[in-house]
Amino acid sequence: MAAFESALKKIIGGKVAAFFTKNLLLIAAVILTVQIWLAIRYQLQVDRDIEIPVTIQTQGDEVPLGTPSPDKVTVSLSGGSSLVSNLTGRELRMVLNTSRAKKKEEANVTKCSWNITTSNVDAPFGLRVKNVSPAMINLSLDNFITKELPVEAILNEADLPDGYKIGKVTVEPVKVTVRAPSSKLSKLKKVRTTPIPLDNITHSFDCDQAIDSEKYTDIDFDRKNVLVQVEILRRTRTRSFKTLPVRILIPSASRQQAMTCEIVSNPTVDLEVSGAENVVNALRREDIFIFANISEFLKPGLYQIDLRFAIEKNGISSFKITPSKVNVKLERISKR
Repeated sequence: MAAFESALKKIIGGKVAAFFTKNLLLIAAVILTVQIWLAIRYQLQVDRDIEIPVTIQTQGDEVPLGTPSPDKVTVSLSGGSSLVSNLTGRELRMVLNTSRAKKKEEANVTKCSWNITTSNVDAPFGLRVKNVSPAMINLSLDNFITKELPVEAILNEADLPDGYKIGKVTVEPVKVTVRAPSSKLSKLKKVRTTPIPLDNITHSFDCDQAIDSEKYTDIDFDRKNVLVQVEILRRTRTRSFKTLPVRILIPSASRQQAMTCEIVSNPTVDLEVSGAENVVNALRREDIFIFANISEFLKPGLYQIDLRFAIEKNGISSFKITPSKVNVKLERISKR
């Protein structure tokens, strides 16, 4: 066995020696070429500083508050002349993950920081990252939270026709669920609908109105619309008129009784009217008729009669006459 191994080594050793002897010039040429290439490459190495943006990767419900500080870093590179001179910066990347940051909680905000080294820069093959400046990146993080907020219907009463106003407004549901960064929701007390048009509206109505989501950026709503019920009322006004004269209403049939009528109490009264604002505003003393109807009284005597009120305009909803009664004396006309 030992003799066989010795013979095999002699055969292999002889073949290897023969190969190197036969190809000695070729091997020497390859080694010389590699040495020349390495020498040229080393002599053509150049340095360059280039500025690249910082990219942050967040986890779960984390929300960056602003941009990293700083949002760009300066990278010092070394590499071949042609490779470095053609570098635009897009070939370099710095991606920082919040899971690897140092974190500190402050007032519902998470403060993150990263110690930056050359290993944080992803550079193309053939380039060597020598240095990165600055050596630290900071960023504040917020978290998404869920909260219920009341909904306010937006209406402009000035858009209604003259003489009308908004009454009771009901929103269903009263509250909606929103999801947003906690820093934003802590300041938000309610959400609003888009404006509800009221042009030429003179009656109560219901509408399916959208929440003004364009106004609330970075906020998610559990629904897009709410039901709004709007009550439209006539705009009213109360107005007083003083010392209006009382008139006696004597139908033609009563004149046959041949009696005289005399007011024995105060012949003037005060009137308070309420109704549509435009009607009450336009009301004049000449339009008002306060009267006592004596047509039911057929015999002479002293009577207390309820006073009545009449005008030629519609839109009066209530009135109050003070005093509300008048004393009259009826006497038969003597025949001579």
